[in-house]
Amino acid sequence: MIHKIIWKVTVIGIKNSGKSSLISAAAFKTSSPLSTRGFIRKKVNIEIDGEDYDIDLLFFEMPLENISDKMLSKSTFILLTTDITNMKSLIEAENFIKNNVDKEVFIIAMKSDLRYKSEFWSPELDKIKKKYSLVYYLYNPEEDFCPLLNDILKNSLGKIYNQNK
Repeated sequence: MIHKIIWKVTVIGIKNSGKSSLISAAAFKTSSPLSTRGFIRKKVNIEIDGEDYDIDLLFFEMPLENISDKMLSKSTFILLTTDITNMKSLIEAENFIKNNVDKEVFIIAMKSDLRYKSEFWSPELDKIKKKYSLVYYLYNPEEDFCPLLNDILKNSLGKIYNQNK
């Protein structure tokens, strides 16, 4: 049996934190940010525990400064981008998480290829992970995002599936 699912994924972060690049990598497999006005659709087929899932992901980009509870309330999960070369992006991300503990949030720390210029790295992300029980990923937009996306989907499906048992 194939389960057909439509999920809204909101991608948020401060300006220049990599939101458009992340959506381009997820939906179009390109590191060049493309215009991401409105919803960007990505079809994903994934198999978990012998079950097949056809998932339509509807990505929506929203600057952290313009966050809307109405838009977030319809999201299955949130990809929260941070720029490792900008500590302010991590501070703003933690403020968002602190005020939205009821939402499924994944931190995507962008620009991991610039570690030598980083203002934060795994130790700071590990503290937030432990404090709020969430998952983070270090991501370089020059790499394939599909493995991370599959991990995020498996994590989300596992939580949704286990809640329904």
